[in-house]
Amino acid sequence: MNKTEIRTIFPHTSKEHIYLNHAAISPMSDRVKHAIEQFLADRNSGNIDNFEKWMELTQETRDLISELIGTQNSDHITFMGNTSDALSAVAKGIDWNKGDEIILNTMEFPSNIQPFRILENLGVKMVYLEPDEAGRITPEIIENAITSKTKMVSISFVQYLNGFRADLKSIGEICKANGIYFVVDGIQGLGAMPLSVQDCNIDALASGCHKWLMSPMGISFLYLSEKLSNNMKPYKTGWLSVEEPWEMSEFNKAWLPVSQHLETGTYNLLGIVGLHASLKYLLEIGIEAVQFEILKHSNFLISKLSNKEDVVLLTPNSPHEHAGIVTFKRKGEKSAEKIVNDLISRKITISARKGFIRISPHYYNTEEELQTALEAIF
Repeated sequence: MNKTEIRTIFPHTSKEHIYLNHAAISPMSDRVKHAIEQFLADRNSGNIDNFEKWMELTQETRDLISELIGTQNSDHITFMGNTSDALSAVAKGIDWNKGDEIILNTMEFPSNIQPFRILENLGVKMVYLEPDEAGRITPEIIENAITSKTKMVSISFVQYLNGFRADLKSIGEICKANGIYFVVDGIQGLGAMPLSVQDCNIDALASGCHKWLMSPMGISFLYLSEKLSNNMKPYKTGWLSVEEPWEMSEFNKAWLPVSQHLETGTYNLLGIVGLHASLKYLLEIGIEAVQFEILKHSNFLISKLSNKEDVVLLTPNSPHEHAGIVTFKRKGEKSAEKIVNDLISRKITISARKGFIRISPHYYNTEEELQTALEAIF
């Protein structure tokens, strides 16, 4: 990986802006910016109606997502607006019975809670697991919580606060053995860590794309396994939800499978164009190479922070249990919010969450930037 060359397509790096907040929102590279500008130029003064080209690019983007998440069937990729939108489709598309249980946990970002909470109106029970002392939701914790009423397990690939990375493969095996749907919120892991929905037996994977995937806001995707897609009903439909939608005078048409007909009408093409450019570059670099750099960064931060007596480290320190998020608290008079705000004037961007400092570097960041940020904090 030629990091010097890579950093040239992220202009903020040349302006001495140390950006370490990718768990919130990422900068878009020049490649993404140029792709969006070309799309806007076409709409403004070019071909204007370039539908066939855009549909080809949309299919290419599905194929790139399929490559990223380890599935060969791009028909199972649906474009959505955000992670909550995608998880709501899952929650509302399944037939629920009174007394059914969904296993969640208390560390989750609300996107992986609220879409399921609405099911309490149907008598579905939310089972909230507590992490262990190390801040982990282990496969054993999940397995011990399963009952005859458990219908689904939903968990984040990487937790937004402490950065814990779930053992998705083991959890998927447990779910498969028990006939339970396995749902994953992928937004804090995809673009940072490799993932195979096939190897992990994932039934639904939902992810927005503006964090580690470094794409525009307002674009996300939902992957559905064939098993789950076949057992879901549509919670929304539109003119594109049927076979042969361009036969516009024929109304009584067969519905497409749920994995396809959730795209009810006009696509967010600007978002798809940006996502296409971002994914193409990410896969050119290689997700394993990206993972190597990100883990190198997080291990560096954890090592430095673990040696400080005035630090409470929230992130698990085992390399296979974290990804790109490192979260800690500095003991003393200054609050996390004040520390984060003080760093803004020094052109260093990190974030404060629940009284903790959260640093989330991406692959293009350097060790020198991390060291500078730590020196500014301490």
